Amino acid sequence: MAVKRVVAVLALATSFLATSILGEEQAKCGQASYYPSEYACYDNKTLCPITFSLPTKPCGGGCYSPEQYSCEDETIKDLPEATSPFTLTFSGVRKTFQNLNVKACGRYLAVGAKARECHACTAAGGTNCGTYQNSTVLLPGGQMASDVPGHQYWYINPTDGILRYTEALAGNASLWNATIPGKEFAGQNVKVYENGLFTWTREDATTHWWMACLVTLPGGAVGTARSWRIYAPTYVNMERGDCELGRIFSKAVDRKAGVYKYP
Repeated sequence: MAVKRVVAVLALATSFLATSILGEEQAKCGQASYYPSEYACYDNKTLCPITFSLPTKPCGGGCYSPEQYSCEDETIKDLPEATSPFTLTFSGVRKTFQNLNVKACGRYLAVGAKARECHACTAAGGTNCGTYQNSTVLLPGGQMASDVPGHQYWYINPTDGILRYTEALAGNASLWNATIPGKEFAGQNVKVYENGLFTWTREDATTHWWMACLVTLPGGAVGTARSWRIYAPTYVNMERGDCELGRIFSKAVDRKAGVYKYP
């Protein structure tokens, strides 16, 4: 059953690509013919596949994804794991889902034109709210880049695989050291490469892609005020028909690109 699900997902991605090359003319790379939407040609002799609209590059007789690996002396090596604060972008197969900023609001992480990016700050206690750039910034290891007492954490909800963050407990000092729902899962099963892929590991594999699934925001009629929340591709989620497949990439930023609090 698991194999069938994986095949179905790959077939879905392939169908998107097939649609993109209808009517496309082939090009030449040396003696080989190829579709420019499927492959990149290097030095008129080497073809490397394009995956999720991103070209791979040649190295030592093979091809590699620069979002996960580097090429040193014709040897493919892993990129280092992230040590810097980072923002995230989602890049799907379809053009309308490429290079979308991942935004935090309402304890969810989402993409899309209607996805909200929420932040809050109060000058009480001497906080200089003007020092924050109010972007959605995550930290390696599971924290959000917020300065609210008690901290906030990003995590994958083990129940439904959705990418979330914890509630801010500012103003409730008695709860700062209490168990925050979701904190125990902070950063688990996720590997982040410095200026590279944001990957998820389940019990049987590491996946390099995620799912952006359609939701209607509170107060919006079905089909309006929509955003796309980020889900890990669990076997249950892979059965859904309202999601876009894509990869998520990290970009190192300054810590103050974050917020005081994510509501």
